[in-house]
Amino acid sequence: MAIDPTQPFVPVILGGDIGTYTLAREFYEAYGVRSVVLPAAGNGVIEHSVAIELRPIGSMADEARVVAALRDLAAELNADSSRPLMLFGSLDFHIMLIAKHREQLEEHFVIPYPELETIEAAALKENFYALADKLQIAHPRTAVYYPGTELDAMAKDFTYPVIGKPSSSGNWIAAKFEGKQKIHTINSRAELESLLAKIDGSGYTSGYILQEYVPGGDDAMRLCTYFATQEGKVIFAGYGEVVIEEHAPLVLGNSAAIVTGQNDQMAADGARMLEELGWRGIAMIDAKFDRRDGQIKFFEINPRLGRNHFYLTAAGVNPARFYVTEFLGPDFDNSDPQTDAVMETAAGVLQLRHEQLFTVLPHHLLRQFLDSETGKKAAALLKAGKVANPLKFSAEKNPRRKLYLVLNAVNHYRKYKKFPPRAQ
Repeated sequence: MAIDPTQPFVPVILGGDIGTYTLAREFYEAYGVRSVVLPAAGNGVIEHSVAIELRPIGSMADEARVVAALRDLAAELNADSSRPLMLFGSLDFHIMLIAKHREQLEEHFVIPYPELETIEAAALKENFYALADKLQIAHPRTAVYYPGTELDAMAKDFTYPVIGKPSSSGNWIAAKFEGKQKIHTINSRAELESLLAKIDGSGYTSGYILQEYVPGGDDAMRLCTYFATQEGKVIFAGYGEVVIEEHAPLVLGNSAAIVTGQNDQMAADGARMLEELGWRGIAMIDAKFDRRDGQIKFFEINPRLGRNHFYLTAAGVNPARFYVTEFLGPDFDNSDPQTDAVMETAAGVLQLRHEQLFTVLPHHLLRQFLDSETGKKAAALLKAGKVANPLKFSAEKNPRRKLYLVLNAVNHYRKYKKFPPRAQ
């Protein structure tokens, strides 16, 4: 079904993961509008949805071809009108593509992201840690490896395990080698040398981060999503505590269950960092609670909504409304953003008022992982029925969506049996 020509604006979303579906769902819930979604190929999470018109475009490695396809799409969508088209990306790679080709795209699209220079100052991890040093924001001890770096000088003070991860998530996509993971846990000097040799031969040329391991399991992970106005003022920080992550290699580190809450340290430190950068729009910061000193250690900034950002909507703050009120204006949404879902806090920004459990897991499976302090919060929220899954959307009537939910649940059981959480 094509986009209704009377629809007042159209979200256009690059990507095809659960975060893509979630954003399209959020626009549909808030405004009744359907989104055009451009994945490399269709898949169960985005197919047959009431909120999506699907336009697979093949590999996005050829950026010029993607830009041309977006410009052609804009001409088609606005053949008889001049309604706003909002352009979004689901992965860091998409955001960098949009930012690098901004001049060609912003003639046709509203782009709710900062300029390329600002994104690079935050999204490249070596830049992020330099900024954290400057602002005295807690973070793990970090070194950056480049091909040809003298390893002895860099690694002499390492204590193992060490965490390894790419500085550029976008460039990491193209790296090919056996055993590649999103995040590597390195247990010895021999493992480190072997991994770096593979990276050197993979075609990946950006920095590779080697970082102090902060002890703790999945339940020590923290995240916070920030909203900044076009004037660069952070007005909201949506904090979450991870209950359990995914552990299959290609999705390692993705949150599978989150409890919402408040944390003044993370809210205030993240706001300081983003305002120093002159950020506008949405960013998400990953972090970990360090029980050794009681501080939340910042890991990275994602220049976009996170894959599992639905924890915000579950707690009453739909990010689609922020995008529209801030980047399209009162002609499209003149409602008051000061809802009862947020509250003023000592951090100087609005935070979530309500505790809510987000999860993509079947509840029976999730209950197997609730023996932590965060897990106890999740158990209470489950019992109270304060739980939400972005894929369970009552507006979806196509029976193939219901079949996908069943298959998705079965797949989660298989993944956690094969790749269980690590013992801490």
